[in-house]
Amino acid sequence: KIEKEDFAKSTEDISIKTLTSENELMTETLAKIYLKQKKYIKAIEAYKILSLKYPEKNAFFADQIKKIKKIENKK
Repeated sequence: KIEKEDFAKSTEDISIKTLTSENELMTETLAKIYLKQKKYIKAIEAYKILSLKYPEKNAFFADQIKKIKKIENKK
């Protein structure tokens, strides 16, 4: 026989434990998607996060940010 579990006893909120920061999920692909969607501010923020996350590619990300700002200014 399967016993019914009493959920009233263990009502611990695990949502806080499973939260991930936006920085952890940031990828170059997501930054490119923001750019294609013309969400320039989000794309710039994404590349800034990536430059902190991957300092060895800092120059590349800085160039991407410059390109996005040029595109943004042409609007």
